[in-house]
Amino acid sequence: MTRFLALLLVAAPALAQSIASTPRGIVVAHHNVVQLFNAHGTEVVWTTDGVANPTSIEDGDERVAVLDALSNDVRIVELATGRGTTVRSGQTPVAGIFLGRTLYLLERDARALERIGADGARASISLAADPAFLFAAGGRLYAYSRTAGVLQEIAASPFAVARSINVAPFASDVETDGKNAYLVYPREAKIRVVALATMQPAGEVAAGAVPVALAIEPPHTLAIADPSAKRVWMIEGAQSFSQAFTRGFLRGLLGIGVRPRGNSDFPTGVDRVLIRGKALIAYDTSSGTLYRVAKSKSSIVAQNVRPQAFTVTPDAVWTWDDSVRRLQRYAN
Repeated sequence: MTRFLALLLVAAPALAQSIASTPRGIVVAHHNVVQLFNAHGTEVVWTTDGVANPTSIEDGDERVAVLDALSNDVRIVELATGRGTTVRSGQTPVAGIFLGRTLYLLERDARALERIGADGARASISLAADPAFLFAAGGRLYAYSRTAGVLQEIAASPFAVARSINVAPFASDVETDGKNAYLVYPREAKIRVVALATMQPAGEVAAGAVPVALAIEPPHTLAIADPSAKRVWMIEGAQSFSQAFTRGFLRGLLGIGVRPRGNSDFPTGVDRVLIRGKALIAYDTSSGTLYRVAKSKSSIVAQNVRPQAFTVTPDAVWTWDDSVRRLQRYAN
């Protein structure tokens, strides 16, 4: 079982719209254009050319990259001016990260990580089979390949794979708190943990019935989306993960100690969860329903929202209504 959203976006051009929050406002990609709206979502700051099927937006402090996983086009745009350039990527760009002004693209079917510098210079390295998740920690990049079940650490300079670890194949989500990587396994109903400093296994924990995605609330609370149980599980450690790992067990992950939130139940099976500031937002892909979670109680924020047509900031949830081409803000 893989993250349903990623498959849906690659397979369905009809969902060709994406939005993302940036330091300069809300960026919306739709209908071959990219637009920046002001922080209130009321005015368009600039409009520039886009891509045909904007499957995701990767945002940095100064630039954004709009990915088209269907046509292998990537539009890189300066947030300050709206000036941009379109580049051809390797097969199926599914994720990206900016380190400074340099863009790193994860290309699934090309089995590669590509670097595109601010000056346009490009380089590429090979990865294990089916690379699907990309994150950064401590100035380094990490790519998880689903079919191979491998987590690879990539150094930015020199641009090369530095270390690898065989974890297990077919994780549906991978997240990090900066020190550890957390891999979600729906079929086994568990989360495996890798300590990034050593690139060694750091334990595992049972998690619900069919966990598919997670988010991390600092310092070490895990919010786990479980559509089978129609629940978001909140797991809070009584001790820091580093202490638990040093002692060689994960008792802290099993719920010993105070939880800032309780588990939250939903009328539908939520399969995504996001945390921004103190806001916890859950999403059900099948019905397009966004939920807000407050003190273990859930309430509907919006319905019929397409998978990439929303973004969350610390103070609001933003959605894009393509029928009227307008942003909608819901306060947290």
